[in-house]
Amino acid sequence: MAVAEDRSRWEKNLSFCTQRVDMEDGHRLDFTIIINGKRFIITVLPAPCPADPITPLISRYDKLFLDNDEELQKAQDEIEDIIYDAGWCKFAPLAPGIERGPSTPPMSLYSALNPETFYFRLVVDGANADVIQEYPSRPLFGPDYVAINITVNLPRYSVRDITVIEKLMGTGYIAKVSVNGQDMCCKVLVPNQVKAVQREYACLKKIADSQHADSISAPRLIGFVVDDDADEGACIGILEEYIPHVMTLGRCLKNINTEIVAAERRRKWAEQVRRNIALLHGIGVVWGDGKPENVLIHSETDDCYLVDFGGSWTDGWVDAELRETEAGDEQALTRILDFLGGYLVWLANSVQSTKVKLGL
Repeated sequence: MAVAEDRSRWEKNLSFCTQRVDMEDGHRLDFTIIINGKRFIITVLPAPCPADPITPLISRYDKLFLDNDEELQKAQDEIEDIIYDAGWCKFAPLAPGIERGPSTPPMSLYSALNPETFYFRLVVDGANADVIQEYPSRPLFGPDYVAINITVNLPRYSVRDITVIEKLMGTGYIAKVSVNGQDMCCKVLVPNQVKAVQREYACLKKIADSQHADSISAPRLIGFVVDDDADEGACIGILEEYIPHVMTLGRCLKNINTEIVAAERRRKWAEQVRRNIALLHGIGVVWGDGKPENVLIHSETDDCYLVDFGGSWTDGWVDAELRETEAGDEQALTRILDFLGGYLVWLANSVQSTKVKLGL
């Protein structure tokens, strides 16, 4: 009973998230799991016992790695459940629950990107599983971010001087941060999102250098994040304007019946999205992942801002074959306008007509 109470108490303020899974030679898996701000790397190997449940799960994971994301996730979830049940009592004292509140001390971006790390190995003996802590002489993995070569003359800020305010939703590491008292949005180049951040940087730079920089409602590029510990202060991320908002366009209309949101307000948003896309195309920039969730409603002006220039596409909004093309943006626009209210679809008849009016 006491053990169950201890587990329940720890889980009350638990943050548990698998950051990545590395596979080696098809038989070894390394789970990187963030628990209450601490990083745990748990190695999973086939067990010698023929009846163990881990070996067939590793085999399933290996076979599904490139073929079936849904079944792969199921195999990963099963392994995670075994790790959690076997290790929670050892993880708990190393990563106690954090009660968030006004007294919670701020965390630097350096600490967020370089959390205290513990290494364990999963051991299975028949139906019994345990985790054994290991003490490698050197880190088994490098940092979860990479550097890019950028020579543009913009301010550079050290990871140690940037304070994390809030981790934001999205793929990779995206956070609302504070730099010298100013709120900004930070995007760090994690290994699987290098191209996305590079594309975002290229798009925002092209907007900033264009004649329509003041007319396009998109985040302004502010500067770069540098790692002082790396050679010559390597750039590992970008800083851009933080758009104050309560909701995205998508959540606004999902949480509030479209009949309740005034038609004139929706018409304004529709025209703003259309105008911004036309301006982007006029300077050779493709939005890339157009959808209502990537349109922020500014909390002070009630205006639409287009965000997320990392590329890719989302089913239902842009067809895969049109990804990162002007045609894909126009398809997304048509569907966004329909989402705002079917009668507004006339606005999407031609982005080209807006370009003509604007002299693009």
